[in-house]
Amino acid sequence: MPDNKGHHTSFRSSPSSGGSNQTKNIQRDDQAAFAREALYRAVREIDSKNKKRYNQIQKLRFLIYELQSLQPTDVNELSEALGQSQATTREQLKKLRKLDLVIRTRFEHHTLYCINGDFNRYIEDILESFHFGSKAA
Repeated sequence: MPDNKGHHTSFRSSPSSGGSNQTKNIQRDDQAAFAREALYRAVREIDSKNKKRYNQIQKLRFLIYELQSLQPTDVNELSEALGQSQATTREQLKKLRKLDLVIRTRFEHHTLYCINGDFNRYIEDILESFHFGSKAA
């Protein structure tokens, strides 16, 4: 009678069969593909956020100029300087906050806003390029 156990074990990978090396290579390839895809997603997200920042800086440049000159400031003072309603100013600040361009700080009974210092050079570059007609970003 033939031994079926021997027949079934021949499909299992053993250290000498090389099957485990193939499995390890496939796992490494899968991990590398997964890591590459995660990196591509992160780069796309950063690129998308930078495009949004670029567009909002150009669109809300007058608010940014006033904020730079008054900071830290509250919505009331900024609204008066811009000649627009507080609701409009709040909405514009909210857009800039979502993109990490503006920081909101609560101090005693006030809420103050200022430009995020991490983006000072970035903002300046975009505003300069806007005025000189070239596109930076």
